[in-house]
Amino acid sequence: LWGMKNGISNIWRQLAAVVLGLLGFSSWDKIGWGLCMYGEPHADFKAIGTVSDENGKPIEGIRVAIHQHRHYQNTPEVIYDQNDWYEHDTLYTDDKGAYLLTRSVFESPNDVLVVFEDIDGEENGGEYTSAEATPKVIRTKKGDNSWYGGAFEVQADVRLKKK
Repeated sequence: LWGMKNGISNIWRQLAAVVLGLLGFSSWDKIGWGLCMYGEPHADFKAIGTVSDENGKPIEGIRVAIHQHRHYQNTPEVIYDQNDWYEHDTLYTDDKGAYLLTRSVFESPNDVLVVFEDIDGEENGGEYTSAEATPKVIRTKKGDNSWYGGAFEVQADVRLKKK
């Protein structure tokens, strides 16, 4: 009798595990919580552009700081600043006045502010005033309707004035 009771008990345990497992994974979506997945939202982000003087001559060594922001639709007054978690993406123009940033970001940015500053004084052609740009964020690749939000790009070309 004891062996039969243990066998039936094991069958019930295995059956319950299968049923609960199936219900647990398929019920998340039906109650509005979405599918149970591992990972985090992410997107590819690229910022490109050039910096030149008023005559179109490229300027080397200009600091370019890229600030990314995301506004949520359900709470438009709340701005999620991606730079709360990451330092501002800062880079410097090369000898052709060009800059390029590529990285993975936590979700896609809605808007981007690019700040250009001459930090080397008289080097590289003189002292230039600072400038800002708010380029349009363009989707270059669709996401997968899951964690991957796609690819986004901004381009900001500026001409700086001498001080």
